[in-house]
Amino acid sequence: MLKNLRFQNIALFGNLDIDFNRGFTVFTGETGSGKSIFIDTLNALLMQKKTPLDSRLVAQGSTFSSIEGAFTVLSPIKNWLINQDFDVEEELIVSREWRLKDNKYKSRFRINGVLVNRDQISELRSLLLDFTLQGDTYNLNDSFHQLRLLDSLCLKKTQDLISRVNKDWKLWHDSYCKLKQAKEKILDSKRQCEEMQNIYQDLEKLALEDPCEQTKLEIDQNRLSNLMRLKEGVQSLLIRLNESLDEYPSVLDHANFCINELKTLSQIDSSLKSIFDNFYTLTNNINELIYQINDYEKTLDIDPSFLNDLQIRLSTLKFYQKKYQRNIPELISYKRELTNSISFYDSSDKIEELSSIENKKRISRDISNKDLSNMRKTVALQLEDKLISNLKKLGIPNVRFKVLFEECEATVNGIDNVGFMFSANPGLPLAPLSEIASGGEKARILLAIKSIFSEFEPTNLLIFDEIDSGVSGSVSSFVANMLHKLSNHRQVFCVTHQPLIAAFADNHFSLKKSVIAGCTKSTVTNLKKTVDRQRELALLAGGEIVEANAYAASLLEHKAA
Repeated sequence: MLKNLRFQNIALFGNLDIDFNRGFTVFTGETGSGKSIFIDTLNALLMQKKTPLDSRLVAQGSTFSSIEGAFTVLSPIKNWLINQDFDVEEELIVSREWRLKDNKYKSRFRINGVLVNRDQISELRSLLLDFTLQGDTYNLNDSFHQLRLLDSLCLKKTQDLISRVNKDWKLWHDSYCKLKQAKEKILDSKRQCEEMQNIYQDLEKLALEDPCEQTKLEIDQNRLSNLMRLKEGVQSLLIRLNESLDEYPSVLDHANFCINELKTLSQIDSSLKSIFDNFYTLTNNINELIYQINDYEKTLDIDPSFLNDLQIRLSTLKFYQKKYQRNIPELISYKRELTNSISFYDSSDKIEELSSIENKKRISRDISNKDLSNMRKTVALQLEDKLISNLKKLGIPNVRFKVLFEECEATVNGIDNVGFMFSANPGLPLAPLSEIASGGEKARILLAIKSIFSEFEPTNLLIFDEIDSGVSGSVSSFVANMLHKLSNHRQVFCVTHQPLIAAFADNHFSLKKSVIAGCTKSTVTNLKKTVDRQRELALLAGGEIVEANAYAASLLEHKAA
């Protein structure tokens, strides 16, 4: 319950301090008196999102504004405060303030004087306030919200089932994730193994054995690329060493001449014998050199295609070095590593075990989901009967309403997607509530739903902004009775233009706008005296003063009775 509301520098109200009581409270006033701003301000107290309202609510010229609400601490709020590590006090003080900084208003929230974030405000809002603003019936169009409403109708019966569904789904999901991870691991291992096998096959075809193969091939390539020059050089050497020309004797000719001459001279002078021996050795070395050059010349008789093959081999080696980012010695080593590493981990037994566990958890999950779905369908039938009964009294005599169930993929909330189907006119088929119901019909449907669910919803305060729009006569009377009945379980605020509804209220606040010293101000007055309430009801009724006063008096007498 909201016990007190304080405004500081808020819109047309300026500073305001209002106490509230239990029961059914109405707010009345002429169009433009500030009712909408008042409701917007109360809404903004726990509005977690920034909206254009923020600057609209701040009084003109003010650098600081604030809203503060004092609430009673019921059990759900107490539990939330404990979970959030707040001290539990007799009252819960929620405040929001705006400060002007860099020509922009920035707001922050406090709970019992402690700064909190917007997520915390969002959670707390659902426990403190339930707003039904003018034209605000979007929750009726949301499937998840419809499901939540259905569950809350019979929370005591469904709570254990919902908890079981939640638990069983989490257990199944955990086993499913483990099975999925194991399968992915095996698949990754298989892919890795296949990749290694492909690499091994590449290296096997490459037939690498000699770490220096590339160096040798590059030397051979260089030699073969200069084959003609080598042949020419070798032939020139052989000619000069061995073959005599017409005018120029060969080196060997010179050497043989020197041998013969030294042999003759050494016979005359024996001291030349050592020189002769050395020269003889030199001549033999020249002969050996000639033989070697002849042998080398034979190696130069190569098939031209050999050079092409050699170049292809070099290109292949370079390609695989670049592909695997390794040089020749590293590729040889890599191949040995692959030989030792290629293996496939057979986890078929583990997969079978995990599959068995997942299947058992799935069966348990499905049983829980089925039980909850059956319970929901039973509750839905009760909701249909109660809602149709209330809507007929609210001026929709030919109403038909049905909760449509569609099975969906299992989630933590079960397997049910629900849709509220509606028809207000005979001969027209049922259709989604969001598509067929008018704004006035949605408002009455929402009121009927709130009436049914008020005993089960944890919200402290229900706020209706002109929920009675578009209704009159006997329908207004039933709306009034329904709102008053709601107040037996929840504190109820209602903005209304209907004198009949206002007469049923336990508490009545009047809003008026006036111009003082050139400034527009709105005031909020608690009408405690019967005469004041009668005057306000007469203004709402309009018409001749005498008749309006009489009508207002009769309404209050009827309510008192």
